[in-house]
Amino acid sequence: MAIFNPRLLTPPREKEEIYPYRRVWRSITIEGGILMGIAVGLYIAIEILGINIPSSLYRIVALLIALLPAILWLLFSWWQEYSVPQPRSRLLTVAIISGLAANAIGVPLINEFFQVDKWLPLSSAIDRILGYTFTVGLVQEFLKYLVIRYTVWPNQFRIRLDGIAYGAAAAIGYMTVLNLHFVASNTATPDVVAARIFATFALNLVTSIIVGYGLSEVRFSNSLPLLLTLMIALSAFITGVAVPVRAGLVNAPLSLEVSMPRALFGLGFSVILLIAPCFVLSFLFDSAERRAQEADRLQED
Repeated sequence: MAIFNPRLLTPPREKEEIYPYRRVWRSITIEGGILMGIAVGLYIAIEILGINIPSSLYRIVALLIALLPAILWLLFSWWQEYSVPQPRSRLLTVAIISGLAANAIGVPLINEFFQVDKWLPLSSAIDRILGYTFTVGLVQEFLKYLVIRYTVWPNQFRIRLDGIAYGAAAAIGYMTVLNLHFVASNTATPDVVAARIFATFALNLVTSIIVGYGLSEVRFSNSLPLLLTLMIALSAFITGVAVPVRAGLVNAPLSLEVSMPRALFGLGFSVILLIAPCFVLSFLFDSAERRAQEADRLQED
């Protein structure tokens, strides 16, 4: 008696091709989601539930929160590279050099030379946007660009998404120094620190990915260097807008029909700042990749 074998009726499936690179968008989503969850959780715990954290522990908790973005990046980005067939190299190098550049050049230039905290907060809205754009924005994004440009670009760029990976690495190194300077000079409750760290994470990550997009396009699409200049300028402008807008949401009273804590406005702004540009950039990266694949198929035909 013959034995029925259903596999004979269906052809065997082709072996699924293994994606050789770490999926950077997934790593960014995990890291950003954890940081956002901690910021929201601490706000609920302290401001709504009234859980009291002894003030003697503020510095220790703030330091842990300040280092959390770097710790998450090491776990979900850098370490995960070793689990894929073709890992990206020099990610840690980019992060370390970016942090050194921030500490040696970026922070002293902004705080001691430009001294933005002494004159920009009192200026008009337009002056604040322009001032933060041409000081904080340009300094931060140009330094991160220089780090990526002279450590990994163009030889380490194998696919377009490498621009995201190396941009995120530069952002993590730079923002870690900013976080440490913030907790060293401020004594705030853990929920305020967590909201500030998440805001710094969102802004630096988005602007660095924009610079990474420009580097990828110049590398793979033979775009004019003008595109890269525009991406650096756009990143600086986003910083110039985001810094005063978030400060206004957090510090200024708002007259709305529904009264909401000002901290939530700042946190909500940071969430939008992180998610909305990432969706746009994901679309741009995917569109560029599809165009490249179609061009390759046409050449083969």
